[in-house]
Amino acid sequence: MENTVKVFDYDIDIHGAWFVVGREPLCPGCLSDEEIDAQVKLLKDDLDAVAKRMKSAVLKQRSAPLFDV
Repeated sequence: MENTVKVFDYDIDIHGAWFVVGREPLCPGCLSDEEIDAQVKLLKDDLDAVAKRMKSAVLKQRSAPLFDV
């Protein structure tokens, strides 16, 4: 996985995939505009990385049989 803050992850089942929050708070306390912007960018990068993994999992799930016989 890319170098991210690893706050978000995903889960998947037969109903689809969804984002989950791995930890709270999402970021440390921010004391300036720059810190806020930096933390938001890290969170966005983290969501983008999870989205790539989710898309791959959904594609894999789509091609798998629903039931093992």
